[in-house]
Amino acid sequence: MDAPPHTLPPFGEGERHGGRTEARRLDPRVRTVWWISGLLWALAASAAAVLADHPAVAERLFFTLSPGWLPATVGVLSFTMALVLPPIRYRRWRYMLRERDLWIRRGIVWVTVSVIPYVRLQFVDTEQGPLERVLGLASLVVHTAAPGTSGMIPGLDLATAEELRERLAALEDDDRADAV
Repeated sequence: MDAPPHTLPPFGEGERHGGRTEARRLDPRVRTVWWISGLLWALAASAAAVLADHPAVAERLFFTLSPGWLPATVGVLSFTMALVLPPIRYRRWRYMLRERDLWIRRGIVWVTVSVIPYVRLQFVDTEQGPLERVLGLASLVVHTAAPGTSGMIPGLDLATAEELRERLAALEDDDRADAV
């Protein structure tokens, strides 16, 4: 019988395809979180552009565009980005539990690959925003001793995030030393 979809493979094993280990994808519902939050930011940017387009404000900001151009441009660009970027972002995010480390790749234009050795982990958190809570998602945050070397995996199914948090937190010093 197959394991439930939120059950993680043993350390050092990702999704197997053709005899090789593949990095895991985020939960597809994360696109909804990114779409909604992107649309909220686009709405806020458009509202600011409408305010800046008011003649009294525009005079003080020293720009003279025909009325309506600023809100139209900001609105079209921000709403387009809010709709187009989440699927691309989703396709670019990957993570993998390798034998000795956690591997994370993210980014659209600037691609970042983080490799966090298990021996360096200090503690592991899960966090949820309001949209994530409604959709049953969570983010996994791993902290290391060195500043700026923590990692985050957003858009995990809540059960997967909790299971991964517990597995990483359960690594005892002996296990971490063996992983090195």
